[in-house]
Amino acid sequence: MFFGEEDLQSLIQIGFTKTQANLYLALLKLGQTDGKTLSKKSNSPRTIVYRTLDELQKKGLVERELTSPYKFKATPLKEGLEILMSQKRQEYKEIQEKAENFLLKYQNYKYEKPQEHQYKFIALEGKERIIQIMKLHHSDVQQSVKILTNLKRWLTILHYCYEDYVKSLERKVKYQIVLETRKRKNIFPANIHPLLNKPNFELKLTSRPLPINLGIFDDKRAIFNFLTSLPLKESPIILTNHLGLLSMCQDHFEKIWKSAKRV
Repeated sequence: MFFGEEDLQSLIQIGFTKTQANLYLALLKLGQTDGKTLSKKSNSPRTIVYRTLDELQKKGLVERELTSPYKFKATPLKEGLEILMSQKRQEYKEIQEKAENFLLKYQNYKYEKPQEHQYKFIALEGKERIIQIMKLHHSDVQQSVKILTNLKRWLTILHYCYEDYVKSLERKVKYQIVLETRKRKNIFPANIHPLLNKPNFELKLTSRPLPINLGIFDDKRAIFNFLTSLPLKESPIILTNHLGLLSMCQDHFEKIWKSAKRV
């Protein structure tokens, strides 16, 4: 039985430490053996081997035969993973209960949005948080949305924010979107077509490289970043309501909008 680096990483992602995963895979390969042999085969100090075997035994992932010397055997892979996943589910349940209790405790706390005259520059990163902010802005917008970005990034955000787009369009919010794409022919997902049929939804394409990803909401707030080629999880965004910067964003959008081709 051969286990590679990919198998080791899989066990680490599931919940093993690197040492635990290494010894568990070594035991699966060797079968029943003693600590001295396992230390030699796994190229690990004997003190670390015995300490890790004790950890794995407490998890139910290793069996110890009371001989002299002790013999160790890995719990079969299927049963071992079932044990570990059961433990993970229990951990998740406990975390979820703590989160719900914490939320209940502070449910009356309300985040106060900055007043329009209070200029803010806020940097955010992490795909999940960026998606949350995008959904919030599309759900709160009342009049207009203007977007400059590349096709791949827009489709990723749209996947998570589609219902928010639909509800905003139903509120008669006007959408103007320019997408950078180098392809001569673009095949959009089927769910794009209902949006294109809305009179308040306009989509244009440009082959011109866009220096920033940009979103302007109600001409009062802007979201942008300069890392246009990176995926969401690697590209921090900046939120601002600064009038001077908003004016520059507006001018830049209008310039690109005029030269782009309508879908």
